[in-house]
Amino acid sequence: MGKLDAAYRRLFEHKELLRDILACVMDPGLFGALDWSQMRPINTSHISDRLKQRTGDCAWLVPWVADAPAGEATACASTAGLCILLIFEQQSQPDDIMALRIATYACLSYQTLLRNKQIRLPLPAVLPVVFYSGSRRWTAAQDVSSLAGGVPVALQAYQPQMRYLLVRERDLLKSIGRPSHNLATLLFRLRHDRKIEQWQVSLHTLTQAILALPESQELNRSITAWLVLMIERNAALPEPLPPTKTLQELDMIIAEEPGIWAKQWLKEGREEGRIEGQAGLLLRLLERRFGKQPDHIHEKIHAATRAQLEAWSLNILDAQVLDDVFKA
Repeated sequence: MGKLDAAYRRLFEHKELLRDILACVMDPGLFGALDWSQMRPINTSHISDRLKQRTGDCAWLVPWVADAPAGEATACASTAGLCILLIFEQQSQPDDIMALRIATYACLSYQTLLRNKQIRLPLPAVLPVVFYSGSRRWTAAQDVSSLAGGVPVALQAYQPQMRYLLVRERDLLKSIGRPSHNLATLLFRLRHDRKIEQWQVSLHTLTQAILALPESQELNRSITAWLVLMIERNAALPEPLPPTKTLQELDMIIAEEPGIWAKQWLKEGREEGRIEGQAGLLLRLLERRFGKQPDHIHEKIHAATRAQLEAWSLNILDAQVLDDVFKA
């Protein structure tokens, strides 16, 4: 995992960001019945070797509000000590067995919490959440029962069942707009804004939102570290950024020399536009030569580099079958 991805995943260790993500996707009644000010992280070192390698995935316990009103969404809130277990898995590309991994993760979390006497029977409800930041369409099953095939009707009741909540970063940007206070959507804007003017507005708005939060110094530093890495990767600046530890400092640096940033953002936008244009042209050529293409071919092409697109476009000239196009 690169430094930039590691820094981005580290942001998910901050409860303020997790709370604002869930505020966008959870049932409002259920969200309001939870005491987010008392949410606390739990140990996830019990998970399998594959998941141990991941940085930034986390689990939290969130208690119910003591005086939550009774209702369909909060009927179980009267149970003393009941908490919600939140499991966050940040994925950058689809994983066909994600439903199985989440179910395993949830069961291991229950075992660890019981062993450490952090919970007791009856078990708390569980909300598994997969946060997806990739550009490809998510095609993996969202229920573990969907992974089993050919199950006789008499055995269906005995099959494992667990569904996870899929949160697509790009879908949030399309459906929510630009709120003035939600940290999650402000952060996603910074990942996807292609014009420096938009980026500066998003950065300034996020800075003000962070400053308004109590005890937000650690979150401030984590977001700043991620943004600095993102700038250093995407921008060929004439000289390195000065040491920057807070969003306030970064906001001032960009505001001081808007001309340099404007040139770089325009360059980046043109390059991305050229790649998108190449991908679209290649798809049109493939459909003219081999007919309508399935979704996985569209995803493969839109995820390709500029060099791959150029090589595949040349391969069409001699290709007899579709597989010939994608040969190295």
